[in-house]
This record gives sequence, structure tokens and C-alpha cells, in this order.
Amino acid sequence: MNTAVLRLNCEDKKGIVYNVSRFLYERGGNIIDAQQHTEQLDNRFFMRVHFDRGEMKTTKLELRKDLDGLAQEFNMDVQLAFGDERKRMAIMVSKYDHCLYDLFLRHQYGEVNADIALVVSNHPDLERVAESFRVPFCCVPVDKNDKEGSERRVLEIFRQHYVDFVVLARYMQVLTPLMVNAYRHRIINVHHGFLPAFKGAKPYHQAYEHGVKLIGATSHYVTEDLDMGPIIQQETVRVNHTHSAEDLVMMGRDVEKKVLSFAVKAHAEDRIMVYRHRTIVFE
Repeated sequence: MNTAVLRLNCEDKKGIVYNVSRFLYERGGNIIDAQQHTEQLDNRFFMRVHFDRGEMKTTKLELRKDLDGLAQEFNMDVQLAFGDERKRMAIMVSKYDHCLYDLFLRHQYGEVNADIALVVSNHPDLERVAESFRVPFCCVPVDKNDKEGSERRVLEIFRQHYVDFVVLARYMQVLTPLMVNAYRHRIINVHHGFLPAFKGAKPYHQAYEHGVKLIGATSHYVTEDLDMGPIIQQETVRVNHTHSAEDLVMMGRDVEKKVLSFAVKAHAEDRIMVYRHRTIVFE
């Protein structure tokens, strides 16, 4: 509970690691883990520092203010998250329940370092699932002629529940810029990722008909460009002619659950940094 995570990125230059370490040391912080990465193409430096602040004499507000000074000195983009301020996530679903169940169970087992604030759906079908895990459920139907109106109602619900980030656990609606802008780089989606890609209804059945040899899934942040946001995790499974369309659906569900839960855990633990159109995901 007395830990914090500092994430930063700036132009790569000498002295960054030294000055960040000194900054924390002078205030009584103890580094637990530090990771860094340099993007050679843009000469950009990225760093994540997980530190113990149990013996720090500064308050949270003072630490943020001091950090702003360091950021100005090196022209850094910085983010600071405290371990005793758990994020609150909203899960959005439609009718598929496998990702929802998986997130509920992982949260119940203590694998997800965030609180599930509520479940929002455009259908009432999965209300019983949320109730069984004692999580509030809200049904907000989507008016195809006024999607922004529906999203405004959802955003108001999120505000009332103090939602920090959103997980689309097979929410079968395309979000408008209204929602995307409200939670920029804080909406995580999962979708099937095939080679080649199959769009529309029953993608696994399309894959079966074309005799694919790999099926997979991708978790990513949502942007205005459909399924083109910064990728967080991808996995594939090799298949062959002996697998039926139903086999592909079953195997696809497992991959979708894995890549989505990976992304949710990484986001909750402040292990992801977005730069341009890509992500740096620290271990």
C-alpha cells in the first residue's frame, strides 16, 4: 500500500536514470524495481520505477509538485500512481459471457489490481452474472440513430461510479469519438485477430471455411479508427483441418480471455506506456 509507480518518457540523454534515482533517494524513497527502454528511431527514453514510499517525508501533493520540477528540467512526460489508490474499472458487455466470467474470477482470486465498479451492457442478458458476483449492473440500450445519446448516459453512470478505465469484454458496439475522447488510452478492447482477417458475423466459421492454420486474438486500446488502436497483447493458436468450426470457436474464446486479462492486469499495474501508435509494456 505504501508503494508508487513513476512512468516517464523524454528525449534520451545522459543523466536521466541518475537524476530520477537521486530524486527518489533524497525524499526517502526506496526503488523496488526499475525498467527502461530506448526507442532508437526517435531517440526516446522510457522508464518505469516502482518504489517504496513508506519512509518518505513528503506528502503526495508535495511529491507531485517536486516531480513537476524534475519533468520541466528534462522536458519529460510523467505519470505517478500510488498503490493505495486502486483504479476502478467498468466492464462493458453485450451477450457473450466468457470474458466477463474470466475477469470476475481473476478479480476474485486477487489477480487484478483494480476494483470492478460496475458492468454496463446494451442487453439485459448478463445481469444475473453480475448479480452472482455482487457487482452493479446497468443496461443502457444503444439507439442506432443516437449512439452519442446512449454514450452520454453511460458516461454519466461512469462519473457516478468514479470509473478510471473501461474494459470492453466483447461489447459488440463501435464507440463514438465522444466515449473515446472521454477515456483516451483507458478503454481496452479485445477482438479476434486472424491471418487473414475475417470481419462481420461468425468470424471463426469464416476462418474454418478458408482452412486457416492460425487463429488468434488481440487486446488493444480503443481509438477512433476501428480496431487500429495501440496493441497491448496478441496470441495465436495453431489449428489444422481436423478442427471443426466449433473447435475454433472454443479455442478462440480461450485466446480472447488470455489477451484481455493480460491487458487489464498490465493497465491496472501501470505497466503500459503509449507512444504514438504503439505501446511499451513493461514486465
